[in-house]
Amino acid sequence: MRQIVKNPFVLCSAVILVIMALVVPVTATFQIQQSELNPSKMPLEPKTQQSVTAIIAIIPQGVTTFIVGNQLQLTTGLTAPQWDVQVMVNGIPAAVIPAKGNTAFINGFLLSYPTSDDVTVSASVTGIVPSGVSSVNLLEVVQQNNAGVTVPGSTQTISAPVAVPTTGVLTTLPTPSSPAPAMATPAPTSTPGLSPVVLIGVLIVSALVTWKLKKE
Repeated sequence: MRQIVKNPFVLCSAVILVIMALVVPVTATFQIQQSELNPSKMPLEPKTQQSVTAIIAIIPQGVTTFIVGNQLQLTTGLTAPQWDVQVMVNGIPAAVIPAKGNTAFINGFLLSYPTSDDVTVSASVTGIVPSGVSSVNLLEVVQQNNAGVTVPGSTQTISAPVAVPTTGVLTTLPTPSSPAPAMATPAPTSTPGLSPVVLIGVLIVSALVTWKLKKE
């Protein structure tokens, strides 16, 4: 027996098996069972406030409800998100998870209980629907092992389509043409004629000339 323990090959193999058991669980140990959107109208309107609430059930696969060395990572595609995440044990709040930004982490220690307990996570996030996208991941949950690697097949997502704003065709109205400037009507021009005084003077001169000729 002592020779087996002292055998370096056997010892290394045992260590590798233990590490693999701790680092790589076979499948995810959680399930999104309930979700609710507020407002629930589809598709979502860009630049409006949107909330999503989900209940994540922890599914035991060993002697405890969750692997202590693992963690859950929650992310959202909403902008300026506000989180409300709690671990529930048998329906009673057991831990409040602080979160900032687009990601929240739940340590496996907070999820690890005897398998006789019912462990769930109540996760709610409120943020602004981004614009310029056709869909958004409202809530994505993944399980990570103690090396920070995502457990294969553990990604679960709540997503929704986003309305694409319609770009209306602008109709250019013709610019009204300015009316042509009215031509000024020229004032009638009168032909200059002989004034009465001049006419009388001419007649007098003519009469005098005629009289003088007759007298001669």
